[in-house]
This record gives sequence, C-alpha cells and structure tokens, in this order.
Amino acid sequence: MIGDIMSISRLRMGTDGEGVSTLVTLHGCPLSCKYCINDYCHDKFCERGAYTPEALVEVLKKDDIYFKMSGGGIVFGGGEPLLQSEFVAEVFKLADAKWKKRIETSLNVPWKNIEPLLKMADEWIIDIKDINDEIYRNYTGCSNAVVLENLMKMKEYIPTEIMRIRAPYITGFNDHNDIEKSQEWLRKELGVESEYFEYYVTREKDVSWWDKIRNG
Repeated sequence: MIGDIMSISRLRMGTDGEGVSTLVTLHGCPLSCKYCINDYCHDKFCERGAYTPEALVEVLKKDDIYFKMSGGGIVFGGGEPLLQSEFVAEVFKLADAKWKKRIETSLNVPWKNIEPLLKMADEWIIDIKDINDEIYRNYTGCSNAVVLENLMKMKEYIPTEIMRIRAPYITGFNDHNDIEKSQEWLRKELGVESEYFEYYVTREKDVSWWDKIRNG
C-alpha cells in the first residue's frame, strides 16, 4: 500500500490540536474551493511523495518524544485525507498508541471512507464551510448533502466532544447571519459549539491566496 503524499510538516504547534504535531497532507480532493490554500492537491503533475505506511511511521518516530511530552501526534490533512482512508487506517494501526491521531477533513466523502477510522482517530477537525447548500455549492462547486448526512451518522458512533467543527466566514460567499444559522444547526443537531475563523482574501474574491503565491 502506497500513500500519495503532498507534504510532511513537522514540529507544528497551535494549529492542529493540542501539543506538537506532524501534519501529513494527502493528494486529492472532491471540492474545488475558491480560496483553496492547497490547490495543487488537484494537480496530477505536481511534485509529491510515495510512502508505505511503514516508511511514514519511521519519519514520524523522529518526533516521538515531542508527541508524548506535549500530547501531540500525527494529523492527516489535504486535500482530503479520507480519499486515502485505507492508508490512513494502516498508519494509525502502526503508530505508537501514545501518539494522538487526528484527521482534518471536509467530510464530503462516502461513508465507507469514514467508518473504518471512527474508533481510531482521537480527534476530528471538520471544516463544514456553511450549512446552507447554495452557499456551499457556490464556494466548493458541489453539494453539502453528504457532509450533513455524515455528521449525523458520526454522532451515533463517537462522542461529539472529539468533533472540532469549524464554521468559517468566507468573504464574498456568506455573512455573519449565515454563520449564526450554521452554528444554530450544529447546536441543535449535534450539541456542538463550532469554531469561528475567517478565510482571508488578498485580492479579487474569486482568486485564492494560493493563486497569488503561485502566480506571483
């Protein structure tokens, strides 16, 4: 089994949960977000790395002491890491039991990609974009019906306390009233208080921050 990896970012703090973490970003994503920071995840010809689960765990072991002393560990992001859920599951199986295991996801994937990881991940960091399907479609290019369905299924299997759900302000696509509606839905349906943050845009609303870097 080979993982299609975009990057491995070590010694991260304050962005991926408690403690020191290593973020492993995986190639591929079902969404086409207007402000995507990792837009090259859609590029079939971008530079990437191929790792077996065993090889990746050897890389992760370099920071074993930091993970254990700080309560950190490995975080899979992307792109959409759940597109490679079998690879993620194998790494989790091989990883030290004392490492925290986290997944950053949009949840816009089939349930079969989520179910094997439900009892393996210590924390799910979920960016729902917006509960409103029209807003979600305008921003991502697809529906959020699968996302909402997956959220409702997940609450039957795992504690909502390990679901960190983000409902961001997206310049040009939603407003604070929309965010409040998303927050209300999450409270009612899941009993979860969502995290608020903003997507910052540096120029025209339909051009991403990543486009500005990539195009100079």
